[in-house]
Amino acid sequence: MLIVHCMSFKPIKLIWTERNISHIAKHGVSVKEVEEAIRDRDAIVLKHRGRYALIGSAWGRILFIVLEKINDEFYVITARDANRKEKKRYKKMKKS
Repeated sequence: MLIVHCMSFKPIKLIWTERNISHIAKHGVSVKEVEEAIRDRDAIVLKHRGRYALIGSAWGRILFIVLEKINDEFYVITARDANRKEKKRYKKMKKS
């Protein structure tokens, strides 16, 4: 995986459908939490196989979000709580 950057990027447009909203809900994540996490100034953005993974915080909850770029917008593939390794990486990057 390639780290794209570790700072807030310009506002992006997310693509929401019934399918991805219900999918993230299965992980206990809301649309508002995803939108908050992508605005996190300390978010880590990774690029892998044409998709973007973001580790960011929404009101103290660290999330792992997968996005796919479609033209100038991003489709939310999934969002879940970050695992222990991802949380550690986020906290380490936040300190530096």
